[in-house]
Amino acid sequence: MFKKELIITICVLLITFFNPTAVCAEETRYIEIFDTKQDKVIKTVQPSKDLYKMVVDCINGINEIYVKVNPIQDNGYVIRIPVTHAIEVNNKWLNTIVSEVFILVPENSLPFFIVLDNNSRPLCFPFTEEIAILSRVLDFRLN
Repeated sequence: MFKKELIITICVLLITFFNPTAVCAEETRYIEIFDTKQDKVIKTVQPSKDLYKMVVDCINGINEIYVKVNPIQDNGYVIRIPVTHAIEVNNKWLNTIVSEVFILVPENSLPFFIVLDNNSRPLCFPFTEEIAILSRVLDFRLN
């Protein structure tokens, strides 16, 4: 009887100690700076509170839509910014939950940003923040 209980106890302990358990950790999603001339990501940056605040301010400050016919540029940078805490936006121009923002900084025109709506359609808006501040926050010189 004692031998049987000892074997069961040992089996339970072995199962407990060697049983693989799933540990869920939130994955850090990095900001990527894509150079359209080189056609590749040239820098990754860890998200910061300053950049998150800048993105939230841009989204909340939307008061017009970007009207340029072709928003895709052959020169400049595209900055992909994952939003760590999704932002719900309900205004005249946008009614969606934003989880990612793309800031486009073309060489010869004004910067703008793209947000995907609930149907994954891109919506373009003027980027109203200072490029110099964005450059400083990203530690990367944007033209």
